[in-house]
Amino acid sequence: MDKNWLAFYTSSHGFGHMTRCLAIIEELLETTDHRIYLASGAFQNSFARVYLARFGDRVTYNDIRTEVGLVNQPNSLQVDIPRLEHELIDFMSDWDTAVAAEVAILRDLPVACIISDISAIGIQVGEQLGVRNIGIANFTWCEQYEFLGLSDTIIDRFREVYAKLDLLIEYDLMLPAPKLPIPRKQTSFICRRFDPDRIAAIKAQYGPCIFITCGKSASLLNIQIDNYEGTIFATSGINITATGNATVIELPIDTFDTHNYLAASGIVIAKAGWGTISEALLSKRNLVLIDREGVLEDTENIEELKRRGVAVSIKESDLARIDMHAISDLIADNIIRENLDAYQDSLKDIIREL
Repeated sequence: MDKNWLAFYTSSHGFGHMTRCLAIIEELLETTDHRIYLASGAFQNSFARVYLARFGDRVTYNDIRTEVGLVNQPNSLQVDIPRLEHELIDFMSDWDTAVAAEVAILRDLPVACIISDISAIGIQVGEQLGVRNIGIANFTWCEQYEFLGLSDTIIDRFREVYAKLDLLIEYDLMLPAPKLPIPRKQTSFICRRFDPDRIAAIKAQYGPCIFITCGKSASLLNIQIDNYEGTIFATSGINITATGNATVIELPIDTFDTHNYLAASGIVIAKAGWGTISEALLSKRNLVLIDREGVLEDTENIEELKRRGVAVSIKESDLARIDMHAISDLIADNIIRENLDAYQDSLKDIIREL
């Protein structure tokens, strides 16, 4: 029997991991005869079911917790370190049970490869099945957790699992992971395909607009926008008020093409997650990143993108009141338009590795 199944284990932390995996899965389903097994959180999979609905039974879903990731303090983007460590200990204690359940499902399927972004559960499943084990990521949790000062026991266990990968495909902005002696391949940015007709329709309906997102896992009390006349698109978890003639539209949580709204916007204000960064750079948007101290990925992403001249940053405390005149001046002084033209989608390069 041909091994035409690919199993994806996608992070159940946040949403960017799922959207970039959907870009890969969509390309695979349209250009190959593969079938897909997709394991992720119920929230993430509910979105994937809508996005991939046209492919019918070629995609099989399993709703499981694949990751803890980071745990934020209430109404904040700051990490709650004691609670995070507690949740990680509980999660890791259930790894054997979770892996055994997944192996029981997949062992009778002709699985050619396990792709993890960047779930430790998926990697362990791949090891037990004896199939090719590929990670695709812009970080491993080892670096994030080391930066936060978490227990060495937790970090060492994650590193032990990551070392089982046959290949780690590293996206642009990958955090250095020098302690992992595994084969690697570098690639650039990817995202879901933009729809030019849809983008044009959004612009025609709403006029000048900006896009604000802090990730679908965030919950912030309030952001006030001053000195803006136009439409403000916001993702869930943010309460936005605006002075003047601005119109605020909160995109429903099940909006399956938020990337098209982002690409229709003149300015993107966002938490410095890789997925939103990728969408903004590939659509050549003006990118304003929220600097939250204490998160290694965010800090490194912001410093590197500012060095390249393709983004600016504001502090989380600045969200209480954002003056769009000041933001426009900041962009004009620091973002180099020509540098944005250099970014290309690397989706086909990744497909060739699977």
